[in-house]
Amino acid sequence: QKYEIYRYVNKRWKKIKTTSKTSYKVTKLTANKTYKFKVRAVAGTNIGSFSKVLTAKTVPLKPTLTVKAGKKQLTASWKTVASITGYEVQYSTSKKFTKKTTKTSKITKAKTTKKTIKSLKKGKKYYVRVRAYKTVNGKKVYSSWSSVKSVKVK
Repeated sequence: QKYEIYRYVNKRWKKIKTTSKTSYKVTKLTANKTYKFKVRAVAGTNIGSFSKVLTAKTVPLKPTLTVKAGKKQLTASWKTVASITGYEVQYSTSKKFTKKTTKTSKITKAKTTKKTIKSLKKGKKYYVRVRAYKTVNGKKVYSSWSSVKSVKVK
């Protein structure tokens, strides 16, 4: 008839929702944090056993980007994202970031908040975006891309 959904909060299990649906979207979670959940079925006075504990990790927040043009170069800067491993900065001459026109610069230090890209073509328009990542169990978990900023190189 229905399901009870529990989340592990402050060292104890707390019921967060009772629903008749077989899926539920949990909202208002903190970015880049691990959460634990479990579910059990309820039919009248019959209460089923709990599911295995399900673990979910939210993705990092996306960075806020600003871009400045320089002489044959551009500088991308962003605000620090908490608890991450590094960033990826992409720049392209295409608004759509096609494979042929796009280059990616990897930044492996979480405290780095600026990247200068040199040897660009004078008078050309470039599109830039950045995303944060956290390495979890050897795999990178990415934020979504920042909004795309464009700049014309001097």
